[in-house]
Amino acid sequence: MNFSRNGAPDPTDFSCLLKGEIQGMNNEKGFSLVELMIVVAILAIIAAIAIPSFVTARMAANEATAVLALRTVGSAEIAFSATQNQQYTHMTSLVGGTYLDSRFTGTGYINGFTYTPACDDTITGAPVTGALTPPTNFGVLATPNTGLGRYTYGIAPDQVVRFEGVAAGSTYPAGSSLGSPIGKTT
Repeated sequence: MNFSRNGAPDPTDFSCLLKGEIQGMNNEKGFSLVELMIVVAILAIIAAIAIPSFVTARMAANEATAVLALRTVGSAEIAFSATQNQQYTHMTSLVGGTYLDSRFTGTGYINGFTYTPACDDTITGAPVTGALTPPTNFGVLATPNTGLGRYTYGIAPDQVVRFEGVAAGSTYPAGSSLGSPIGKTT
């Protein structure tokens, strides 16, 4: 390293940079690659633990919404029949009469579930005589889209929400089976 007349390093001599002779050069602050890899590994472990819980919580929320939506459809059918000489109808008429909001007439899904637009599905265990078709009866299924729910639910004029099926890889809750009212265990 070359020095100027006053004893200070010569500002035009850059040879000291190659040798690391400038004071403080070896005291760099920051994280090493190993430290960063450890942090990434810890975050990956936390994500591996948390993500399945979030997926399960989302399914449970979708299922609770499906049950609530079926109860809303059932109430809309009862309100419609009270004004139409005890005659039931399909989703389009319920939406047109403002008994339901417009989400129920779309071709998509509501919170992971699709609903029977014709209101003519058979509901296992429903105490109904005859076909579950409007205008004398109704039957609505809430069917989960892949990965967004575990159970298919149904409602009929008795206003009881029942299990109507399970998604692939799922089973009914303990004590429940096809046609069992939700929340009932044996």
